[in-house]
Amino acid sequence: MMSERSPACKDLAERARKNYREQFGSDPGILARAPGRLELLGNHTDYNNGYILSVALELAVVLAAGKDETSPRRLAGWSSELNERIDAGLEEPAPLAGSWINYPLGVLRELMEGGRRLPSINLAVESSLPSGAGASSSAALELATAEAVYGLLGGRPEEPMEIAKLCRRAENDFVGVPCGIMDQFSALFGRRDHVLFLDCKTLAYERLPLRGPRISLVIADSEVQHQLIDGQYARLRAHCESAAGQLATALGRPVPSLREVTMEEFLDCRDTIEPAARRRAEHVLRENGRVLDGIEALRKGDSGKLGELMVESHASSRDLFGNSCEELDFLVEAASGLPGFIGGKLSGGGFGGATVNLVEENAAAEFQAALAEKWTARFMKPLRIFETNIGNGAQLL
Repeated sequence: MMSERSPACKDLAERARKNYREQFGSDPGILARAPGRLELLGNHTDYNNGYILSVALELAVVLAAGKDETSPRRLAGWSSELNERIDAGLEEPAPLAGSWINYPLGVLRELMEGGRRLPSINLAVESSLPSGAGASSSAALELATAEAVYGLLGGRPEEPMEIAKLCRRAENDFVGVPCGIMDQFSALFGRRDHVLFLDCKTLAYERLPLRGPRISLVIADSEVQHQLIDGQYARLRAHCESAAGQLATALGRPVPSLREVTMEEFLDCRDTIEPAARRRAEHVLRENGRVLDGIEALRKGDSGKLGELMVESHASSRDLFGNSCEELDFLVEAASGLPGFIGGKLSGGGFGGATVNLVEENAAAEFQAALAEKWTARFMKPLRIFETNIGNGAQLL
């Protein structure tokens, strides 16, 4: 488990500093950290202007960064995980097909679009986040880049939400993933041992303490790769937009997003909506209700109720939204009967990736061993599994 004060985080920082020296021949100007995130409730509600409950993780991206007077201006990035250095121009930045460098490059482009004059930038990236597991290493890399560049050059926005918005634009407009703001918000606003609530329409938020028995977060990675740029995510988003349009016709008033429709209104006219769009809309509306119920559970210190809502959310993702898969369904079902299990569900975009499980801390080791045994018996391969805690948001180290 890693916190920004832990030996694991210090080790990441030292490796980032060392790799920076080796790659760029000087000491970095700054070190920045940004965490991964897990969604507890609110699956695919963010771009529908709905509600979410999420947490930042102690698992994180740490990067060493520095300015460079190299001309023409460019971004140079080193990833030790991929053993790869990539240089990309800053004069007219364009995405590199399938490359991780697009996430920091998109952030730099957004800063320049906002009027910032940037020098060449060097980055050395280290990460404890399991890539491809739905913990949003992409948003962590975006936020770490933003924090580092603001730290190097000054001019950090007075309103932190502007940083989350900038990083979301980078992912939407430059990388090409039509995500909502949940990932970037969570990576920025996280607080140790607190669950984040966000109203995605107003951007009002609240940090709610996770009270009661000590809880571990266990991430079980299906290792089914979910390429969100390949159209699956976009198709589901299009279904939601189509449902809003059909509801507007049925209700005789504008429906700019599914957030604007009550469950009663939906049930009254659901038969007028095309079946696929109808299922997506029902999931979103019921999921918003689960988030609000989750807030009440947190305020009462009722982690058991929160866990029940997570299991219900997964069933809705499976049956209505259509973004689960056999492996994720197995992980939730297998976890449900194990000692210490409080709740679990798929997290993030879906179509693969990981499940997030709330587990009593004193039973976490037994839980992981039992779930891994069940997985191996079913799929004949070892389970990638991680234990972590709720951590703080992005910051300079």
